[in-house]
Order: sequence, then C-alpha cells, then structure tokens
Amino acid sequence: MSTPEREFDLVIVGGGPGGYVSAIKAAQSGLKTCLVEKEKVGGTCLHRGCIPTKSLLYSAYLYHLCKRSHEFGIKTSQVEIDLALIRQRKDAVVGRLHNGVRYLLKKNKIELIEAEGRITPQKTVLLLKEGKEIGAVRGKNIILATGSVSAAPSWIPFDKRYVLGSDEILRMEELPSSLIISGGGDIGVEFGYLYNTLGTSVTVVEMKGSILPFAERDVSAILQRTLARRGMKFLTETAVEHVAVRDGRVDVEIKTKAGQKEVITADKMLVALGRRPLTEGLGLEETGVALERGFVKVNERFETSQSGIFAIGDLIGPPLLAHAASQEGISAVLQIAGEEAPPVDPKRVPSVNYCYPQVASMGLTSQAAEEKGYEIKTGKFPFSANSKAILSGEEEVGFVKVIAEKSYGEVLGIHMIGPDVSELIGGLSLAMSLEATASDISNAIFPHPTLSEIVKEAAHAVEGQAIHI
Repeated sequence: MSTPEREFDLVIVGGGPGGYVSAIKAAQSGLKTCLVEKEKVGGTCLHRGCIPTKSLLYSAYLYHLCKRSHEFGIKTSQVEIDLALIRQRKDAVVGRLHNGVRYLLKKNKIELIEAEGRITPQKTVLLLKEGKEIGAVRGKNIILATGSVSAAPSWIPFDKRYVLGSDEILRMEELPSSLIISGGGDIGVEFGYLYNTLGTSVTVVEMKGSILPFAERDVSAILQRTLARRGMKFLTETAVEHVAVRDGRVDVEIKTKAGQKEVITADKMLVALGRRPLTEGLGLEETGVALERGFVKVNERFETSQSGIFAIGDLIGPPLLAHAASQEGISAVLQIAGEEAPPVDPKRVPSVNYCYPQVASMGLTSQAAEEKGYEIKTGKFPFSANSKAILSGEEEVGFVKVIAEKSYGEVLGIHMIGPDVSELIGGLSLAMSLEATASDISNAIFPHPTLSEIVKEAAHAVEGQAIHI
C-alpha cells in the first residue's frame, strides 16, 4: 500500500479499459504513474460487460452452428448445451485476461492501489476502503476514469433474483423458460439473442419504433425481422408502466403508443435501459469539476473545468464504449506528457452489436447526414452475392452500406449487418480517419475469397458500378 501523500506525475482513478490503458501509456511516456481501482482492474468491460457477454454469445453462436452442421456434410448426434460449462469457460476467459492486465501494470512499473479514490481541491486522491480513509496520494495531474453503471429506475423493484440488471443476469445459473427484456438497445438485443438461442422464450419491450433505434434504419429493420423469425418477440413503441414480482414470476404492465394496456408475465425480467456515469463519491462537488447533463464536462484535451484534472470514457458521455475510453485516455496522457495527440472524433468511433447476425457501424447514418445538410449518395452490397459468405453458409441476411458525400465522395458513414462484420469495421475506421473516398476504397485490393470483398463492392456501388450484382 502506498504511504500517504506520496506524489506522482499522474494519478488515475478507475482501472477499466480507459484507466489501465492510460496508465500503461503514461508509463511508456516516462510519467511516474499510480492507478487507483476499488474493485478489479479491467473494470466493467472485463468483468461484467464486454468480455463475459461476448464469451457467452460465442458459445451461443457455436450451438447455433452445430445445429446446422448437417448443411456442411457433418453428421452429429443430438447437440446439447451445458450452461455450467459455458459459464465456466466465460469465467476462465475473464480470469486469464485479468491476470494479463495485472502483469502489464507490473511490467510497466505502475503502482496499483486497490481502494476507492476521492479527489480533493489540492489534487490529492484520498484512498478509502469500506468507507474508511486509509491514506492518500498526490498527483500533478489526475485522470478520472470511473466509467458507468446500469441505469436503475427507482420504481422498478430490482430484487436481483427475478428482476435483474446486466450484472445479475451474467451470474444466473439456470436458463429461465421465459424472459422479458425492457430496452431494445445493444445490451437488450445481445442478451435477447443469447437466451433465445439457448432456448428461452424472449420478449423485448422497446419505447422507440425499432430495436437498435440509433442504428441505420434498414440495418435495425433487417435485424429485427431476422431475430423475429427465430422466435424472439418485439413490442416496439411500447412502454413499461409497472413491474411486480408475484409467486416467483414477474408481471410487467405495458402500454402501447395507442394507449392500450396489457400485462405480460415471465420467469425473469432484464432491465436494459442504458447506463449512467459513475460520479458518486468522486469528490467532484468539492473540487468544482463541472457537470453537463450528469456527465463530466471536458474540453477537446479531455481536461475538466479544473486545470490538471482530466476525465475520459463513460464518465464524459457517449459513445459509452471501451475502445473509445482507451483512445481518449491515450490522447489525454499524450497531452499531459507534452506530446502530439491526434483528436478523438466521436463520429469515427466504431460500434458493434455481437448478436447473430452482427451489426457494426461508424460515422453518420443517412438520416443524420441529411439533417446536417450533406448531399449524399449510398452504395449497398449484400452478403448473398459474396463467395466467402456463401461457402460459409452465412449469406442468409446482411449487407454493407457506404454513405458518401455526393460531390467529392468522402465516406461519411459505414453500416453493416452480417457475419463477422465486427472484424471488418476496424479497417474502415482507418479509412475514415484518413478521409478516404468511396473511390479510394473501391480501388483498394481485397483478398479473394473473403468477406472483406463486400466492402469493396459496396464502395463500387456508391457509383452504381458494383461488379457482382
């Protein structure tokens, strides 16, 4: 444990993908660095979010694929799931990556303090355990990276047995026969796909007109149709009015846009209504750090209203994504170290939904581009015309859509639904950061046969010149 009042060039509060990446980058930049984390390094993403959910989703995808094995000439006996082994593998993956993060901190000579951190006006970080002060460290600079927690409306009776948040459903040891999910965003859709694939009857209640309401419209529409064909039920333009647990079941009163009310019942309910920044207990009021709509307000350098105090990740607002937090942390550290730091443009942060088919997007939707005054042209190419998708049996649904500015062809947005699109979007992040045009992408050479060829074809389609349709 660090002794009180020891001074560091940088103290980071929060050890998630924003905080621990910042710490490593700071150490590489020659800064004496301390990382304060009240639970386990890796944060929500590693322990209760990105990694465990994607491990479960991959197991569900393999189960789905095994049931189709006869299509590929592979005969198997009855395919069954073992939820205990699926959860065991998930825990093993999380444990391995957690140990890896701890190793990297040690390798880079970063002091890790496992305690809660609270900042003071003197740029001191008080260290607390179970509410008791156990010491303090001082930072010439401080980065706040405490992340976010699930939004939990007070009128919903979270008993963590029948009415669950995302943390609790990850620990659920048995498959429910039925599940109601409030919220059709990324979290709700991923868990809905997961449990539907494993055999649970799933109903998703979403207030807006479609699931993934902020996605490109034809992407969310095709995803909803595809999942509905597999048995998921969607109640869109529908609000949850009341929730009650009775006799080991959950009764949910819903109200449609037309004003009709109904009570639906399930074994369990997952509340997936987004996330809110974790600002409680940080000492923001005492230090005068300004907030805006509940998030910490920062400038383009990720510096707060108080000089020398920075904030990154979910704490500062959308996009609430691990990779965004990591890049913001790197940018903040480079500026603290006096090095050149390229700006982080939220429009060039890719997002992915890992259900099947996957959804990946970056940049502006068609609607957003037109609202901003752009004249646009679009190109769209289906996976059903891609050789790798066909030979893999993955061509049933999906496409890549490129949105380009009409006059010069600069790519404004890319939206995908289909197999492994999570692996395609990264390269296009590079293309957009270099302000590539649709012509630049269409003139690049992609290997054959690969799914990546669909990107080239979609770029060709912007000019109405796709080759294979």
